[in-house]
Amino acid sequence: MPLGLFLYKFLTFLIAPFLGAFFRRRAKAGKENPSRIHERFAKYIEPRTTDKLIWFHAASVGESQLLLELARRLVRDGVTDETFLFTCQTQTAADLIAKTVSDDPLLSTIQAIQKMAPVDTKAIARRFLDHWQPDLAIFAEGEIWPNLLLELKARGTPAILVNARMTEKSTLGWMRWRETAKTVFSAYTLMIAADVQTKTGLEALSGKSVINPGNLKSALPAPGVDEEILETLREAIGDQDVLLAASTHAGEEALIIDAFPKLSPQPLLIIAPRHPERGDEVDALLSCTKFSISRWSENRSIPSGTEILLADTMGEMGLWYRLATSVYLGGGHAPGVGGHNPLEALRLGKPILTGPSLFNFSDLSERLRQHGGFTIAEDTEALIAAYPPAPVSDAMKAALESDAKGPMSATLTALEPVLKQVGLKP
Repeated sequence: MPLGLFLYKFLTFLIAPFLGAFFRRRAKAGKENPSRIHERFAKYIEPRTTDKLIWFHAASVGESQLLLELARRLVRDGVTDETFLFTCQTQTAADLIAKTVSDDPLLSTIQAIQKMAPVDTKAIARRFLDHWQPDLAIFAEGEIWPNLLLELKARGTPAILVNARMTEKSTLGWMRWRETAKTVFSAYTLMIAADVQTKTGLEALSGKSVINPGNLKSALPAPGVDEEILETLREAIGDQDVLLAASTHAGEEALIIDAFPKLSPQPLLIIAPRHPERGDEVDALLSCTKFSISRWSENRSIPSGTEILLADTMGEMGLWYRLATSVYLGGGHAPGVGGHNPLEALRLGKPILTGPSLFNFSDLSERLRQHGGFTIAEDTEALIAAYPPAPVSDAMKAALESDAKGPMSATLTALEPVLKQVGLKP
C-alpha cells in the first residue's frame, strides 16, 4: 500500500471516535441538520428496495445541480426503472435536491432518495455500500474519497467522475504522492474532465485516458421561476435597475455594501447569499447600515422604499436572476472559493461583475472575458468604476449556445458502455 494511502487510512481511523462530537458542533452552528447526523455515519432505517440503484454524489449546490440534470437526461434516455440515490455534503444542497426531485416532472416519475454524504472512513464506507449496494456510482467534479473509491473497486462497482475539475495547485499536491494518486484515481472506471488542464493532470496522475468534452455546467438549463411572483415583484420594482449580489460569501456582502452608495444609477440591491443559513449573519451586517432593508424570508415582498432586499431562501435564484439588470457574482473575492458558475446569469442575458479569484473556472472565465457581458473587478473601486457592466453581447450569446450542445451529449455517450455493462441499459 502506498505511504500516502496508508497515512490517509490511519488518520481517518484515528478521527472516527471524535466524529460524533464534530457533527454535533456543526449542528449547533447551523451547518448540519441534527435529525440527519446519523446519515453521515451510514445508519439508515429504510431498506434498499429495488433491483438496480445509481448513486449520484456531489459536494454542494452547483455540483448537485449538474448531477440532477445528468439524472434527468438518463431518465429521458430510458433509464427509468432504477432507484436514484443522491448524496451531498451540505444541507443547502440537500434541500435543493429534495425540492427538485419532488417538483421536477421527469425525476418525480422515478424512485429518488436524498441522503447526506457518508464520512470517508473505512468502516462507514463499508456500511454505506453494504446498505445501498449501488450498481453504479457517479461522482461530480472534485469528490475524491479514497476509502469509498477503493471499496467500490473491491466490490467491482463502476465509479465514474464527471465534469472533473482540478486546479494546478491541487494537481501538484497529488503529484507529491504519485503512487497514492495512481492507486486512488485508477479506481475510477471512467473519468470525464471539464477542461484541458484537468484532463492533462488526471492522465498524469492515473495513467489512464481521460476525455474532455467541456464543462457540463454549460448544459444546465436556466433555473425555473414562479411567473406570478416574478410579475408581482416586477410591478413593485418598476423601472428601477436591480443589482443582484448572487452566491455571496462572508466578506463579499461587506464589499458590495461598501460599493452600493457609489453606484450610478442607484439600483435596488438584492443580496442572495450562497448559503441561505447565513441569513441572520448577513441581516446583522445590513442592520448596521443606514439603508432601508427588507428580508424576503420574513414577508416575501419588496415594500416601497426598500433599498436592499436580503434574499435568504432556497430554490429561488431563477426569480432573482430574472429581476436583475446586472449581477455581482460571489466567490471571486472570497479566499479559497475560486468563483461560481456564471453561465446561469449569462444565459438569461444578465451581465456579470465578479472578483479575480476564479481558479475553479479558469478556462471558462478566460473565454468569457473575450466577449461583452463578463467583467472582472479586482476590488471595490474597480467594481464601482465598472458599474453598470457592459451588456451581454451577441458574440457571448452565440458562444453560450454553442457550448451548451456538446458536453452533455458527449458525457452521455461516454456513459453508455458502462450503463450497458451493469445492466442499466439494454
